[in-house]
Amino acid sequence: MKIPKHIQEAINKQGLHILSTSTKEGIPNIIYLKFLKVYNDKQILIANNKFFKTEKNLFENPNIAFVVLDKENKKAYQIKGTAEIHKDDKIFEDAAKWVKENRSGSTTYPKSAVILNVKEIYCGAEKISEE
Repeated sequence: MKIPKHIQEAINKQGLHILSTSTKEGIPNIIYLKFLKVYNDKQILIANNKFFKTEKNLFENPNIAFVVLDKENKKAYQIKGTAEIHKDDKIFEDAAKWVKENRSGSTTYPKSAVILNVKEIYCGAEKISEE
C-alpha cells in the first residue's frame, strides 16, 4: 500500500514511535522507538539498535504495527504490515548510516535493519484506501 504524503510527513516529524509486535502465540510486545522513518512510498525503515523481545517476535511472527500522531491535522494513524529483517545489505547500510548521522558521540550501531512493508493504514476505525 502506498503511504499518503501527509502521513509520510507526520511519520518523519514524530520523534518517538510506539511499535507493536507479538509472539507466534499472539502475546503483544510494545516498545518506544526513535529510529523509524519512511524509506519509500510503501515501506518504513526501522533501525534495530537494542531489540530483544521485538527481534525474537519478528522472527516468529512478521506482523508489525505502529502509531503516528499527526499533530497538525489532529489525527492519529495506525500503520500495519509485515517485517523483513536485513543484515549485510544496502538496507542495513542505509540504517547504519542514518543511526551514525543522528547519534553524535554514540557507539550504538544497529544489529539489523527492519523494513515494514505497509499493508494497511487506519485513522480510528476507518481504513485509509490506497492512492
